[in-house]
Amino acid sequence: MKRTIVRACLALFAAPAVALFVEAAAAFPREAPEDTRKSPSGVFSLLVDNDLFAGTDRRYTNGAKAVWVTPELGRPGAPLKLPRWLDYLSRRLPPLPPARARRYLSIFLGQSIYTPDDINRTEVAAGERPYAGYTYFGLGFHARDADSMDTLELNLGLVGPHSLAGDTQRLWHKIFGFIPPRGWAHQLRDEPVLGIAYDHKEKALLVRRDSGFGEDVIVHAGASLSNAWTAGHFGIEARAGWNLPRDFGSARIQPGADSDSLFEERGIYGFLAAEGYAVLRDIFLDGNTFGDGPRVEKFPFRSEITAGFAVRFKRLKFSYGYVFGSRQFETEKRGHIYGNINISFTFRN
Repeated sequence: MKRTIVRACLALFAAPAVALFVEAAAAFPREAPEDTRKSPSGVFSLLVDNDLFAGTDRRYTNGAKAVWVTPELGRPGAPLKLPRWLDYLSRRLPPLPPARARRYLSIFLGQSIYTPDDINRTEVAAGERPYAGYTYFGLGFHARDADSMDTLELNLGLVGPHSLAGDTQRLWHKIFGFIPPRGWAHQLRDEPVLGIAYDHKEKALLVRRDSGFGEDVIVHAGASLSNAWTAGHFGIEARAGWNLPRDFGSARIQPGADSDSLFEERGIYGFLAAEGYAVLRDIFLDGNTFGDGPRVEKFPFRSEITAGFAVRFKRLKFSYGYVFGSRQFETEKRGHIYGNINISFTFRN
């Protein structure tokens, strides 16, 4: 049953991707200069992580995030007028904006779900990852020029039963006919989360040819601070394809990762990315900040490798990545694999 569902989901997402590939390849005029284009009114993105695409149902089993990126702030005739306090913050954040930066604001809402390997047990076995859910929302402040981008995010969330992560998983398992998870009574307790994250992205290499084919390399580094996740990170991504977009790499469900282009572009490309983390605090492994509760001994260093492709045609973008993660805690037998899907749509005036 599960393999059938996996194949159906892959077919569901592969069909629009193939159609976009064919249509984009048949209509591939070069893009007009950036300053001659009509600016859009914003971008809506839906990001989904799920290990269903790897044929498993455990550990970091699902993540979903909806993101709205505003049109450029502060330009003459801008359609969006922020409240005075928010406009004040956007002009001063991120703290190290690029020279002559364009400023944007993102608003996001998301949920992440974590479970042990065996969700059929009513008790969590010793050495297993605890059940945990995290629901959050926040604001991202972005400043970018052609070669670099700075992002500062502020987020507020909740870990525990009132995150409703258990209800979400039980509902989806019921809809798709999967084994119901039985151990959510032993999840982490309710704990509010307040966090801040910073990320800097830089295009280290960009090659464009008259044929439209090109390659680029994007590096980034940053840090997150909260009672749920405190870590530093560094990553590199290489892309190759036709009409590479002017964004800053594939979007991920992690702090500071939103970088979708706000311009209507056509392009087809593949990407390979590597990410490293130095983790001081991970509530999903360390357990609640105060008091006893389920927890495991985490590894302070971890890494991920992602391989995938993306298709952009005018206002629509579809990307898929296959993520290979290293072991995160001592009693974990092997690393985790999951798929990442990003569907974005650009709105225009």
